[in-house]
Amino acid sequence: MSDFESALQAKLERNAELSQQREAAEREMDRAKAAREEADRRHAAEQADARKTRHAELVAHLERLTGQLKQASPEQFVLRAGWTQSGEEFISKISTRGLNPARTLFVELDRDDDEVLARWTSDVGNSLELWRLLEVGPDDLTQLLLQVADQDVWRNAASPPPFPGACE
Repeated sequence: MSDFESALQAKLERNAELSQQREAAEREMDRAKAAREEADRRHAAEQADARKTRHAELVAHLERLTGQLKQASPEQFVLRAGWTQSGEEFISKISTRGLNPARTLFVELDRDDDEVLARWTSDVGNSLELWRLLEVGPDDLTQLLLQVADQDVWRNAASPPPFPGACE
């Protein structure tokens, strides 16, 4: 073999070796990409499960609180709570009767949109807050419902009370 043929043979062998290395690297990249996608799917599923669990926990807590408020003072509070027709949202509406200033607290727990909406409508103004489902805990809902009943908070208020600090 001539020097050219030897050099050419070496280059062709090196090209084949590089091609194998590239194919191996591409397979590894495909494996890594598939592993990352699987990890992302698992994470999304875990987050969805966590949201469903939190939603169920908050719904049970809100039902319990509204029941206690209604039982404690049915003449001062008008309560409506239940599921929307789609079954996606649980809504609670608490209005005052005979209290000054008049006020209504609307709370919507939306499982599929991952949201908790709280809205004050009152004679002294309105306010709205929107949180992610996993940012809100039962204590935050407890504080909101206590604010509805707390006449000292509302007596000389110029606006609705601030939403619970834990939700900020």
